[in-house]
Amino acid sequence: MALDADFDITTYAKDKDLGDVVVDLLRTNRHFTEENLTTVVDLIDWKRIYPEVFGHKLPDPIYFSHFEILPFSLVDWSTQKYRVGGVNKKSKIVDIQQNIERNGFKLKYPAMAWFEWSPGSYDIITGNSRGQILSSSPFNMEDGIIAVYKAKEGYSKVQIEDALSMCGLRFNSIHDPAEPLSKEDVKRNVTLAVQRYIDTKGEAGVPNTISSIEERVDYVCGEGVFQPNTRQNLIYEIYNNFNPHDIIVPWSTNKMAKFVIGSFMNKSKFKDTDKVKYIVYAHDRERAAFDAAVAKSVEYPDAEIRIVIHTSTLSGYDLEKTYRERIKKFVTAFERLESNACRAYFNKPVPKNSNIRIYGALPAIGRIHDLEKPFFFNSRTREFYQKNSRMHPLESIDISFKI
Repeated sequence: MALDADFDITTYAKDKDLGDVVVDLLRTNRHFTEENLTTVVDLIDWKRIYPEVFGHKLPDPIYFSHFEILPFSLVDWSTQKYRVGGVNKKSKIVDIQQNIERNGFKLKYPAMAWFEWSPGSYDIITGNSRGQILSSSPFNMEDGIIAVYKAKEGYSKVQIEDALSMCGLRFNSIHDPAEPLSKEDVKRNVTLAVQRYIDTKGEAGVPNTISSIEERVDYVCGEGVFQPNTRQNLIYEIYNNFNPHDIIVPWSTNKMAKFVIGSFMNKSKFKDTDKVKYIVYAHDRERAAFDAAVAKSVEYPDAEIRIVIHTSTLSGYDLEKTYRERIKKFVTAFERLESNACRAYFNKPVPKNSNIRIYGALPAIGRIHDLEKPFFFNSRTREFYQKNSRMHPLESIDISFKI
């Protein structure tokens, strides 16, 4: 069967005459039927439609075994240890319950997922909220259709648990009725994975490197949860917790963020006066910075307009190179804008007696920058530098780089 963007599981099921894909639980006798189970099994090619849940995108230590009707009494609904951020909010549970009452229980969604340690011994991977809802009034179901997972041979218990912790988030990132992942879910899950790697001496979990943390964050977020910049901020926040001497700074204007641009500017005594006005712009907003600087120059013709650059959230495997390239790109683009304006209006290649200047940049890489001090820009030598950085207290040298 070839799938397209408009593929609808419900329509497909009716076309195949597989039985009703919506179950009215208020009319059942507290049990799912073998007919319901057959409908789920034959509904679609689950491994192909949801490879991250049933197929080749699962973590190596586990595999999807089968669908089965299992008694709810086999598991403890009060905990969902593989969804480390916690279970659904009460308001969300009420919403799901009311939806099932009005519209029935839809078999087209991936079933509740349990891991089988041994016959009769299960842990919940996902589906805690659905199980609580179905086993309570008004449905009072005694069992459910469960997707059962098992361990492959050759993997230790801690490796299996690490895989299950990944699935506890990944499975909740693709379908309703699941509580959407929160940033706290992801941050705590991956932080525990890094600690697991440390505790097990590398047997399971994630090394505390940016590339490994990035890979785990991308996996548990699935496809389409959180924008790249949000994911990158999460990656650095986790990385920074384990690498206090190699902090990567994702600068933000959000006052609730850990690294706030305004706070750094105040601490660096980059404050407006009658003689000086500061503007701060991201590395990729050189045109906006140029417009703002010109406007401020017109408003304050007797003041020096100082532009400070920040590199937002760094990305890539060579962060030092990325930092320098972003700074260089801003300066080059900004100077081109200045030159083009001068040539257009005055037939001059460079401005004369301008009160606008690129003044400096915010640091971002704890391994090589002093995060307490700004960079300054020497337009004559084309060099950014930090004065007497405490990164080299014995030598009292400047950290610098040319653009």
